[in-house]
Amino acid sequence: MNRILLLISLLGVISACQQRDKSGKIVDTPTTGHIRIMVDECYKPVIASALDVFDTIYPRATIEAVYTSEGEALAALLRDSTQVIIIARALTDTEINKYFKPRGFTPPMTAIAHDGVAFIVHPENRDTVFTTEQLRDILSGKFTKWRDFNPKSSLGDIVLVFDNPLSGTVRYAKDSICGGAPLPANASAVNTNEEVIKYVASHKNAIGVIGANWISDTDDKGVQAFKREIKLVDIAQKPGGVGYGPYQSYLILGKYPFKRTVYVINAQARQGLGLGLAAFLASDPGQTIMHKDGLVPATAPTRIIQIKR
Repeated sequence: MNRILLLISLLGVISACQQRDKSGKIVDTPTTGHIRIMVDECYKPVIASALDVFDTIYPRATIEAVYTSEGEALAALLRDSTQVIIIARALTDTEINKYFKPRGFTPPMTAIAHDGVAFIVHPENRDTVFTTEQLRDILSGKFTKWRDFNPKSSLGDIVLVFDNPLSGTVRYAKDSICGGAPLPANASAVNTNEEVIKYVASHKNAIGVIGANWISDTDDKGVQAFKREIKLVDIAQKPGGVGYGPYQSYLILGKYPFKRTVYVINAQARQGLGLGLAAFLASDPGQTIMHKDGLVPATAPTRIIQIKR
């Protein structure tokens, strides 16, 4: 944290020195100017909140956020049509060596939070505790009907719903849960996490896959409405075991297995607004926003209080 606090304290000093490009045009600094960033739509609630605060603290800075899929954001970064993205993975060595080393730099990747990939079902679905193996069987296509999971179920075919074909949740499901195998024929995608929630709320046989960020901030009225429309799936280590949901405490303790890290990837090869945003999100104020919105802060310590009964 000391390095982050030092960086924050230097932002004002850096901003005082106007930077210019080769044509002499004034460019953005860590706390002034305008940039356009791309953000995985999965993190729209928390990043929108954070940008509101950033704009208040730094009124001379304007950050235009485009909420899109992880795949589209990454592709834009690699072709240099955007310079700052927020997604749930770091760049690979191959991406760094192919796209950035020839340009003489490696983009800083700042971890700002940890979140969970959440699985949701219809409120009338009584099957709300899965083991990791059962979930893998569903995502790999081994289980295609609810009776494969529960012989007593009358819900018929399982329908898997993701937010976007190029989303981070699709990539995570394939790479981290299914071991790189393709998703089954009964998997489809809509466009946003909100659409996944609405689909599951109206289809009893559906399983939705979303970012836990969308249903974690229990003080938010929109989240309260969403949680009345769906049920969260808990994950147990073995059949009949205790299940745990994608909540902060269970992510920290390692009881919920589907955890990922959110990064700001800054490909501005200078001290620009991307640096200021990354430093803010990793600082105490930014980490407080992450915590309040239900994510696990990446840099700030988190207290867990266990109550004995």
